[in-house]
Amino acid sequence: MNCRSVDRNLPVSMFTDTAFYPRIGSLAFKYKNTNAIMRKIFFTALLVGLLIFCAPVFAKWVLVHKDPDRQARHFFDPTTVRQSGDHYKKVWILSSYDEKQKGGYQSLKTFYEFDCEIDRARSYTMLLYPGVMAKGSTIGAHHDELKEWFDYSETSFFKRISTAVCNR
Repeated sequence: MNCRSVDRNLPVSMFTDTAFYPRIGSLAFKYKNTNAIMRKIFFTALLVGLLIFCAPVFAKWVLVHKDPDRQARHFFDPTTVRQSGDHYKKVWILSSYDEKQKGGYQSLKTFYEFDCEIDRARSYTMLLYPGVMAKGSTIGAHHDELKEWFDYSETSFFKRISTAVCNR
């Protein structure tokens, strides 16, 4: 018998039966279990990721300022307040308007950083929503890490928000 010829009389079950190759059979069993475990890990990680990603949707917005002239209400989410340096705090702010604004949005969420020693702030991220209280899918977004600081007066809603945020 040369290398190119094959004995056609061998039973097919010899190549497919796991009893004939016990090590291959046990590896196949291990791989089946590994796939099931990997699927569970993947879906668990996906679920956790979605919960983290959707966390702002379940925010506990606290009303800080109501502006009857502009028909706007401004909120902050105390669960998002983060220390940023010695005297800086970052937080998500929600501004919700009674009527649609230019650009088609009715509310916006903005990620601000406040300087707790000086009355100034800057925004990093802005998300626009078609409905009140950030309802619906975002219809616009803007992100700028290099934003300049802006000053605000003692009577502005930024002062009320910074007081609430910086005291946490």
